[in-house]
Amino acid sequence: LDFFLQRMTPELFLHFEVVPDRLPAALRERLRLFPPGSLQLEIGIQTFNPEVAARIDRRQNFASSEANLRWLRAQTGAHIHADLIAGLPGEDLQSFAAGFDRLVVLAPHEIQVGILKRLPGTPIARHSESCAMRYNPDPPYNILSSAQIDFATMQRLTRFARYWDLIGNSGRFGETLPLLLGGRPFERFMSFSDWLYAETGQLHRFALKRLFELLQRGMVERLDAAPDECARVLAADFRRSGLKGATDTLRQRVAADNRRSRQSRH
Repeated sequence: LDFFLQRMTPELFLHFEVVPDRLPAALRERLRLFPPGSLQLEIGIQTFNPEVAARIDRRQNFASSEANLRWLRAQTGAHIHADLIAGLPGEDLQSFAAGFDRLVVLAPHEIQVGILKRLPGTPIARHSESCAMRYNPDPPYNILSSAQIDFATMQRLTRFARYWDLIGNSGRFGETLPLLLGGRPFERFMSFSDWLYAETGQLHRFALKRLFELLQRGMVERLDAAPDECARVLAADFRRSGLKGATDTLRQRVAADNRRSRQSRH
């Protein structure tokens, strides 16, 4: 890190992996010196279930991991990218959901929801029989089901991961996400994910304007969000996006917010 600090330029962007529960004082002091926007840190949580972590040889002190994530968010300008993996041997849907909710509270900039893959020659294969793990025989060798998660649920998790990347990790819905997730992030986003797939049958190629429209509908129809509050947060994110041609409801909200903004300057 000292090497890069001594050669820091505005164009330099660095990417490091960090062991979640190990952040010694010397490392902390150096991380604080990097200017905002120059550093991305990969935090490999994978699971918050201690039994599952031990099974895959990823033992960690979860309390220390949480404290370190909070410190990194509060005390550095680093972009924090943390991961969870669905389908790990012995982990059921309830455990994964609890881990997701726990990670959302820690507020990393991105939560990468990965689907377990069995790459040829990797140690994860030793759990295949004991945990009844079935994998796609072709690339990307993703898990299809396990003793804890059936095929249909794994498909739901795969869609959840895709939609989360599209919405939760995009950086475009900063005002909308708190309302979308509420106090039950996994439950609510899974419900929205199920609705979105039922409505569209798509995982890819969502135009951004259409995504705003679908969020507006889904949050009201599926999650019972108050229409006015939903329009308010989506309008704020829509305005920042630079898009034109909002839906009637959002257009009215954007216009009202713009009027208030102009009035506050006079």
